[in-house]
Amino acid sequence: MSTILSYIVNRLYIIPGILIGLSVHEFGHAKAAQLCGDHTSEAMGRVSLDPRAHIDPVGLLMLLIVGFGWGKPVIVDPRNYRHPRRDSIIVGLAGVFNNLITIGSRILRSQPAFGSIVITLLLQIVVINLSLMLFNLLPVPPLDGFGVICGIFNLYGTKFYWYARRYGMVILILMMYFGLTSRILSPALNAVLSLVIRLASIGL
Repeated sequence: MSTILSYIVNRLYIIPGILIGLSVHEFGHAKAAQLCGDHTSEAMGRVSLDPRAHIDPVGLLMLLIVGFGWGKPVIVDPRNYRHPRRDSIIVGLAGVFNNLITIGSRILRSQPAFGSIVITLLLQIVVINLSLMLFNLLPVPPLDGFGVICGIFNLYGTKFYWYARRYGMVILILMMYFGLTSRILSPALNAVLSLVIRLASIGL
């Protein structure tokens, strides 16, 4: 019974982090696209920090249960960008950049005067935002890292691009099934989290 209760409490602790992490991530894409000249996501109400604009119920449930999930994808039209190649990279990185900014703001607020519950919530927000940031940097479609790589090397429209887009989700699922994502991301997550904790401990 205590195990079940601990599990439920742990799930409740991570909900704020998930809502904040997904919302700031998808908002970052939408706002960057708007600033680059594409108003598709703006017309869909995605230039907002309201979690209701970004949370996919199934993706949220998956995050809570198995630790892997998603928000509503931000729809963009690169044809509207002022500088398509450059702006594709900017929009692709905007989500993880917002997660990074959120991590920084949590560090600044992680003061000892806060109660243990608040500190735990802040730590969960940091961990979830950091996890989303690193996970989305993987160069596998439909993740942001793939779009950034395509923008840098001008791969949009190539055979490789369409092949990767077609099988990207299958590749990602197989990577997760065989534990490749954990092997890649866990060392990076632990290293950056240790740095975050050290920064917080000295008040930066």
